[in-house]
Amino acid sequence: MKIVQVQTQAEAGGAQHVSDMLGAGLRARGHDVRTVFMYRKTDAYDGDAHVDFVLDRRPSGPLDLLRAIFGLQTYMRRAKPDAVISFQHYGNIFGTIAARLSGARHIIANQSAAPGKFGGPLVALADRVFGQLGVYQHSVVNSAWTEEQFADYPPAYRRRVSRIDHGVEVGASRLDRQGARAAFGLPIDAYVVVSTGRLTAEKNQRVLIEALVDVPAAHLALAGVGPEHDALVNLADSRGVAERVHFLGEVSRHRIADVLAAGDVFAFASRTETFGLSVAEAALAGLPVVANDLPVLHEVLGEAAIYVDADAPGQMAAAIKALISDPPRAAHLAAQGHALGDKYSPEVMCRAYEALLSA
Repeated sequence: MKIVQVQTQAEAGGAQHVSDMLGAGLRARGHDVRTVFMYRKTDAYDGDAHVDFVLDRRPSGPLDLLRAIFGLQTYMRRAKPDAVISFQHYGNIFGTIAARLSGARHIIANQSAAPGKFGGPLVALADRVFGQLGVYQHSVVNSAWTEEQFADYPPAYRRRVSRIDHGVEVGASRLDRQGARAAFGLPIDAYVVVSTGRLTAEKNQRVLIEALVDVPAAHLALAGVGPEHDALVNLADSRGVAERVHFLGEVSRHRIADVLAAGDVFAFASRTETFGLSVAEAALAGLPVVANDLPVLHEVLGEAAIYVDADAPGQMAAAIKALISDPPRAAHLAAQGHALGDKYSPEVMCRAYEALLSA
């Protein structure tokens, strides 16, 4: 089967990693799979043999947006896919339109959250219409929490909702802890708190920096880029912890395992999640986790984390100090994280998507 995956922007994010795993898994099962991004945001996918871009930069206005939309349609018409799997709110809408116009027989929209709550009113309306009328045949949700966000949607929409939990995949790092720390310029002998994700207000890395004030033994390594970078640098400086905060920049997917290998604990203060792929990766990699007390993170991580109010830096700091002073507890959390591997198998995820495509 010829399959095209549609993503909105090319960057090293969670949704993109899911489509990477899905594409690789479906190719291994004999399918021809390519991923097309509506625009290139970073260089994370430059040189990827299975990737195409409609625009080589982020749209700067309405004209650029129209170029991306119509360029996607042109791409799809030339590709003539049998199936289209779309991701993210705008990818779902514009990818589905392009898929229908190109004659694709199978269309799946991957729902990271209910569009009415996170994607804006126009996207929400389009999604409801598409789902209710079967413009895309299936909506895939990635957790029980996400599925619950659609509970008040019309029955015709909900009949097309299928739950397929994300696969979680972290390759083994070839570096030991000292080697990983040296690779990223981190102190060899310090206690290192790591966190991965875009530097945004929603991801709430400010709390991690504030917590560091009360944990003088620790350093913080942040892997990611985003609009909050300068504000976080300034915060670290104003709080007197700048020498203990390390900004690693955007880290490619194949080096995430190296970042995790450098850490003693993974801290995750995000205010809103629909699954929490990055923190699940850390747990599977064997890092004890301190996470925001969100229902979806309880669902995904279970007993592999200490849960705190992530808007309370004191709670975050206390949890990190508890793990520093209690290695057996940290080891117990790490073991619980390792045990999640079977639950979030990429192979299981790929089989479930293939079954939908064959329906």
